[in-house]
Amino acid sequence: MKRCLVLSIVAIGFTLSPRFAVAQTLLQTVDAGTTPIAAAANIATNQTYVANYGSNNVTVINGITFQTQTVAAGQFPYDVRVNPFTNLIYVSNFCGNDPTCQSPGTVTVINGANNTTTPVNVGMAPYQAAVNTVTNKIYVANSGGNTVTVIDGATNNTTTVTVGNGPSGLAVNPVTNMIYVPNFADNTITVINGATLATATVQGGGYPLEAAVNYITNQIYVVNNTGNSVTVIDGATNHTSTVNTDLNPYWVAVNQVTNQIYTANFGSNTVTDIDGATLNPTNVTVGNSPSELVVDPVSNKIYVANFADNTMTMIDGATNQTTTIDVGMVPGAIEGDIVNNRFYVANNGDDTVSVIGGASPAALQLTTVTPCRVVDTRNPNGPFGGPPIQGETSRSFPFPQSGCNIPSNAAAYSVNVTVIPHGHLGYLTIWPTGEDQPLVSTLNSTDGRTKANAAIVPAGYQGAVSVYVTDTTDLILDIDGYFQPPASGTYQFYPLTPCRLVDTRGTDGQLGGPRLAAQTPRSFLVLQSSCIPAGLNPKAYSLNFTVIPNPSRQPLGYLSVWPTGESQPVVSTLNNPTATIVANAAIVPAGTGGAIDVYAYDTTDLLIDINGYFGAPGTGGLSMYPAAPCRVLDTRQVGNGQPFSGTLSPPVNAVGSVCAPPSSAQAYVFNATVVPSRSLGYLTLWPDGEHQPVVSTLNAADGFITSNMAIVPTNNGSIDAYAQGLTQLILDISGYFAP
Repeated sequence: MKRCLVLSIVAIGFTLSPRFAVAQTLLQTVDAGTTPIAAAANIATNQTYVANYGSNNVTVINGITFQTQTVAAGQFPYDVRVNPFTNLIYVSNFCGNDPTCQSPGTVTVINGANNTTTPVNVGMAPYQAAVNTVTNKIYVANSGGNTVTVIDGATNNTTTVTVGNGPSGLAVNPVTNMIYVPNFADNTITVINGATLATATVQGGGYPLEAAVNYITNQIYVVNNTGNSVTVIDGATNHTSTVNTDLNPYWVAVNQVTNQIYTANFGSNTVTDIDGATLNPTNVTVGNSPSELVVDPVSNKIYVANFADNTMTMIDGATNQTTTIDVGMVPGAIEGDIVNNRFYVANNGDDTVSVIGGASPAALQLTTVTPCRVVDTRNPNGPFGGPPIQGETSRSFPFPQSGCNIPSNAAAYSVNVTVIPHGHLGYLTIWPTGEDQPLVSTLNSTDGRTKANAAIVPAGYQGAVSVYVTDTTDLILDIDGYFQPPASGTYQFYPLTPCRLVDTRGTDGQLGGPRLAAQTPRSFLVLQSSCIPAGLNPKAYSLNFTVIPNPSRQPLGYLSVWPTGESQPVVSTLNNPTATIVANAAIVPAGTGGAIDVYAYDTTDLLIDINGYFGAPGTGGLSMYPAAPCRVLDTRQVGNGQPFSGTLSPPVNAVGSVCAPPSSAQAYVFNATVVPSRSLGYLTLWPDGEHQPVVSTLNAADGFITSNMAIVPTNNGSIDAYAQGLTQLILDISGYFAP
């Protein structure tokens, strides 16, 4: 985010001196207002807000079209922050000692839905703000008043907390609800308890300026600008240690997935990379006078704005190799929209914003595993057992430590997520540990039934995934494969037109009737189906399983699927305790003769649809690219907000959505959620431009909110949707397949 004014202070006495080949492109140069000094991205709307200090306004940039709007934002807008959950933007108006200042202590609140504004009175010279999205509280460091103003995001009511002298770049730990305030004028750090507003004081180094938090390790990092160091605070004890950096560290950011900390050293043209486990520092040469930096934990890249030579440097977090490109004049601030892989450089010197397309995530390929139970919180023993996850909390699970033989280099997991709620469950969200909790959901169980949904989830810190639930529930996680960098024995994805492999309601036969008998495994020689071209040698299938009670009103305890020839695993693919029609996706390794086995605890009919297979790398093969979860479509929020029935018009333009996956994608990994008005027979998703196939993606015959993972091929960046019944549709993307 900022800061040409402070840079002009700390630069006194400095001497200003003048690729790893990953795609990194200057996409657009956007005109902003006078002296753009800070930027913040709303990952939910793909809108970026740029504070223009010299023209008293904010430029709003559309991340798809790069068109702009201008919003009056009080005098001298100096800092800007976003709460993506509420779509509210907070602009600190930093008058300082300017004689024209009419209101020396305000924050302008912008409503992202309509760009209306509300001024909120805070302390003198608000320097910077931080948002706790969990509590919806905003903390404003008032550098001229030695206070922090706490704004209630729901009401805009305020509370004042006295801190040290010259509070500056504060940071929030949303897990512990603690706030850390560097006070540059007295070399201290004030620690505020967000629940009680009680304070404690920690000694910092010379001119502590900015703080960053690793909420996973509960370590806090504060750069000391004249002390050429970082103060590391243990959040549990407030004990400190010191790490030396290069000259005049100005900015600090944390990659919570890798536990690496980065400081932009304005006085030495370097970035210091600190290992969070050992605190060992490594200096990386970048451009002249690096001012700010931002970390992309998805691609493990670090983007640095170089104030004095009009460039931006990208650092590869795995190798510390660098790539530098030209941007506008005097780039003083940089902001990352991690979801949309865009980086915005505010150029103080020519009143522009340079929009950078970030580095592509690494290509991944599938490794199959025998289905294995990673987590079962009903089991009271072990790190992957109980207790249940409590409502409005999250818990992390490191898969490589689970006993399912998952290697540490696994970069994403194909999992089945099953909940056994203790009553109503609003929603569950799963994501890589260390990344910010996304604004998406994985499944819902509003009536409290046992329910499952498949997901492909990237690995986070120490290979872990995090799970958040709105209400208390037990959780089961089963794995059926993982994705890793290409290696011997890894497989690419080959999309197929969605097609029905098995329907046990039909005539008796290998891929037809009779219904599945209770507690009796049955093999399906799926290669006999015309859905799969002859001569192929699939190693795994991307399938959708749908159970239909037979006899009517017959519940199904669970259904399990595994490769023929292997022992039946202790896992489940889906559950149907309420005897409705239930679907769930799964990646299933091919067994003997390419066959798969299915076991149903109770009698049921079964449909199996295919949308692709995994095989040895070759012509037409696609790799998987994980993406930060993002909402491509919510029909409740577009057009007139009314539900639809029949074919959705227009088609779902994924490439043109706020998530903007690349046009090279040939299949998307979606989580599809329906919110029916009443009974929904089925929903079908398929590639736009093709005939509607005789398959289903999910069913909600009982009218409840229902989700299912869907790998949907695409020919043109769009997909089609058909609903047999009136419903709303939500599509969240978590990755894509491309060459």
